[in-house]
Amino acid sequence: MFSPMSKQVKLLVHQKTFSEDELVLNPKEFPNAKVGDIVEIYHPENDYSRLLLQVKSLNENKQQATKESVSVDQSIAAAFNLRTYKDVIVNIVNPEDVTLDLLELTFKDQYISRSDMWRLKNRLLNSCAYITRKVEFFGVRAQISELWSKGEKVACGVISADTKVVFRSSTAMIYLFIQMSSEMWEFDVYGDLHLEKAIEFLTELFTNWKEGNSYHDLNIVLFSRTYYVADTIDEFPVSIRECLQQDYQGRFYEDFYRIVAISERRDDWRPILVNMKKVFNEYQSKVIRTEVKGQACPQGYNSTSVQGNFLEAINMSLNVFDKHFVNRNFDRTGQLAILITPGAGVFEVDRELCNITKQRMIDNGIGSDLVCMAEQPLHAAPLFKFHNKMGYTNLGDDYNIPYWINHSFYMSKDQQQKQKLMPTSFIPRIKLPETDRKSVV
Repeated sequence: MFSPMSKQVKLLVHQKTFSEDELVLNPKEFPNAKVGDIVEIYHPENDYSRLLLQVKSLNENKQQATKESVSVDQSIAAAFNLRTYKDVIVNIVNPEDVTLDLLELTFKDQYISRSDMWRLKNRLLNSCAYITRKVEFFGVRAQISELWSKGEKVACGVISADTKVVFRSSTAMIYLFIQMSSEMWEFDVYGDLHLEKAIEFLTELFTNWKEGNSYHDLNIVLFSRTYYVADTIDEFPVSIRECLQQDYQGRFYEDFYRIVAISERRDDWRPILVNMKKVFNEYQSKVIRTEVKGQACPQGYNSTSVQGNFLEAINMSLNVFDKHFVNRNFDRTGQLAILITPGAGVFEVDRELCNITKQRMIDNGIGSDLVCMAEQPLHAAPLFKFHNKMGYTNLGDDYNIPYWINHSFYMSKDQQQKQKLMPTSFIPRIKLPETDRKSVV
């Protein structure tokens, strides 16, 4: 049973030389159709694959060729598996019934400002969107990559004022920080080194970039903090004293940064993993030193992720990103800092430095993603524990959840398979101490 607005006709396809419109209707075949209507097209035997197009014009001279038929652009028909000269159902639908909740646009090799995004969004209002549709407006070129409606992915829909439009750049400026704290050489609950998990995550990340034709401007930096067992600075060689600092507990420490790649552009980043594995294996021996230029050095040890130089590493990227307006690159859009940590997302940070970092990131519109290799804790994460440089001991612990950091916990594909084989998805985190049952009565 078809609605009164439905009609079964033959399907034709056309090229741009015949008509610039994506849909060509014959007004005599569809007397109720008018410009701006949303038309639904599908084969009777394949009603699950439906195409939505908008009527742009009703020109009787050109549409006489579509007598007892409807013509669709050739590329669109191929994308939706619509077969030529086969029967299709043409139905005029209510735009509110097919409104999109979210629209994702992907662009590449161009700079798009926020005002350009706003103009492009207004241009797309009250129009039809479908997967792989290419949009161009005042020099801005983008392609629709994802559509969501009522919590599900769809192939087409109508853009309304309530539709959220997301812009994704395939050519962004990215800083990739890897925290080489002591947990990197520890095992997780599945028996894998956190270092191995980090390499597997990078492999998946670079593979996704390759499959998505991404061409980012990438910087890769390893960072860590080394603490020294010393009471005074006089115990250190003169050559490294200017690099030393003291934390709120009076401990001497030194921050290390190892650059693996700087402002490089590659179609495929996977080959660099071979060099990164070599750097990983040599890293600890480089940052923990027993002597400097023949002079003895106090004993050092690698800090945990909690006590590491997390915010200091973020500010290294901010020093570059907050000057983005100087000699702007017009083939790059987007600024992102990705941080990989072997910990669970808990960090001891200075309150003042945290406030400065948050303000700099918000003012410049810089995104940050924190990827944790450890198992997700039972408390909220990420979590900052504040300390003050003044070292007040009469104050209690002060915690904060940084809303300006996107976080996730990585689990490899092998670990996901192991978890599926477990009889229960619940994994106990706290082991009860063993007690003498006889004494418990």
